[in-house]
Amino acid sequence: MREFRFEKIQSEADGLELEMMSIVPNGEIKGILQLVHGMAENKERYQPFMQKAVLEGFVCVIHDHRGHGHIDSKNFGYFQDDTGEAIVDDVIQVGEIMRRRYLNVPLILFGHSMGSLVVRCAMKKADKNYDGLIVCGSPSKNPMSGVALSLAKLLCKIQGPKKPSGFLDKLSFSSFNKRFEPTKYPHEWICSDLEVVKAYEEDERCGFLFTNNGFVNLFTLMKKTYEKDYSCKNPNCPILFIAGEEDPCITSKKDFLEAVDFMKQVGYRHVAYKLYPHVRHEILNDVSKEEVSNDILSFAAHIVNAR
Repeated sequence: MREFRFEKIQSEADGLELEMMSIVPNGEIKGILQLVHGMAENKERYQPFMQKAVLEGFVCVIHDHRGHGHIDSKNFGYFQDDTGEAIVDDVIQVGEIMRRRYLNVPLILFGHSMGSLVVRCAMKKADKNYDGLIVCGSPSKNPMSGVALSLAKLLCKIQGPKKPSGFLDKLSFSSFNKRFEPTKYPHEWICSDLEVVKAYEEDERCGFLFTNNGFVNLFTLMKKTYEKDYSCKNPNCPILFIAGEEDPCITSKKDFLEAVDFMKQVGYRHVAYKLYPHVRHEILNDVSKEEVSNDILSFAAHIVNAR
């Protein structure tokens, strides 16, 4: 097995220290897969997929978001920014680092859950940087995101931005487990494999409460993702939406398809999707993981071959 490389970088947004993890093929490098993880998890959870992708000739890279990972463990769920911009700029920065290292190969961006909001906001700013986009387990548009954002900002003023918010967490996610009751764990909505859920619950870097500031960023990202201010300078960039049919984040198939169609409306010409039956939120960890991995790598290989 190939070994992972860990390195620290300073965010160009504000100097915050971040940690990148990458893995490089032994032979020919066909492309770069940049992975962007979700809310209240960490980069190491993507190692199994990265080990598979590197065998197909892809350099893989992922970093822990601000407010996540062992470097920022004293600030879980606190982003040190209240605009929703720094987390997006960090992603763009990591991609630019990899582009400079590996010239003339395609860069494909993958974002899961909250990361799927981040990558679409990155596309708004710098879609010409990317040769492909994969949107995984995406939260669907929520008409109440503006109200939730105002509430999170108010709580920042009353309680402070670093205060973990059980109230906003319950407001946002309390309904997610209900469709799977009776449940043993608080986060069974993420995966039907209870061993995965158990490991998630036991990992101190997973499932933590976001602070009031973290929720300001989350709701800001949600709002910005579905605002039609895309300049779309790279309309031919292929985009693939993937999700589990039982994922409460997508709300419904209808809402999921509206998210797919939204990217077409703002100017992207090649937008495809696939829903996986009997699968929940973390499709790279659920019973679907082999099929999902193969589909992602097939999508990436198609981009490589089309160049």
